[in-house]
Amino acid sequence: MMVVSAVKASGVRKSYGDFLALKGMDMELKKGEILGLIGENGAGKSTFLKILAGLLDPDSGSIEYFGMDFFSNKDRIKKRIGYLPETDSLYGNMNAMDYLKFFTSLYSVRDWESKASSLLDMLNLPSDRLIEGFSKGMKRKLSIARTLIHDPDILIYDEPTGGLDPSTSLFISNLLKELKEEGKGILFSAHNMYYVESTCDRIIILKGGEVLYSGEIEVLMMKSTKYQINYIDNGKKKSFKAENADELNSFIKEVAENGGKVVDVIKEVPRLEDIYFKIINGDLS
Repeated sequence: MMVVSAVKASGVRKSYGDFLALKGMDMELKKGEILGLIGENGAGKSTFLKILAGLLDPDSGSIEYFGMDFFSNKDRIKKRIGYLPETDSLYGNMNAMDYLKFFTSLYSVRDWESKASSLLDMLNLPSDRLIEGFSKGMKRKLSIARTLIHDPDILIYDEPTGGLDPSTSLFISNLLKELKEEGKGILFSAHNMYYVESTCDRIIILKGGEVLYSGEIEVLMMKSTKYQINYIDNGKKKSFKAENADELNSFIKEVAENGGKVVDVIKEVPRLEDIYFKIINGDLS
């Protein structure tokens, strides 16, 4: 049985005048997974997310949601998307409940009051306090509540934890994991590599509108992991640094064949941030 991707983008290009922001972007997102989009400022992350959310039209390329062409079914599909822009745009003279009520009217949400109350409780937000008195973290949480009020299948978040304190960032990270378990497909951009590493299943690394890497974080980590082998050869303690798992296995076999003994193997797993800079600088493909 063929599994239809929740979102599939192929050859998406976008230019602003003479500046080519996206140079043929490919992406695939499944339900029940979290995909992180990372890259330097100007790499094309926000542009791509806005195109996926229907806020920008690409110059060329195709986008499908659940096997349907996005551009010919945009109104229908946008009801299944929750989009979070990088900057919160809230109405300070409203309270949280009235703010969510306003957006439920746009999506024709049934039993909106119960759903809004549940979201505010889940996000630890007061329902009757004016938004202008909210902290930055509270405003971000309310923006997230707005993206969830119509129970979308796909979440597209631009820097969901940008500029937030560690406690709020952790809260949002855990929330995204819970939403993933509910079967939602989640795509977000971020600069915080620790947040990406601890939250995402897969990542896409962009530079200058081009994809440098797309795949599982675990595979990327394994590819970059090194091993220090401490062993005994002719009664002397020695060590050897293996650059990958194949070299590790080959060296252990060589030690045994020569009558030596491996004392231990120390696994050196790099941080995603270190791997990211190697890829960006062309030192790792």
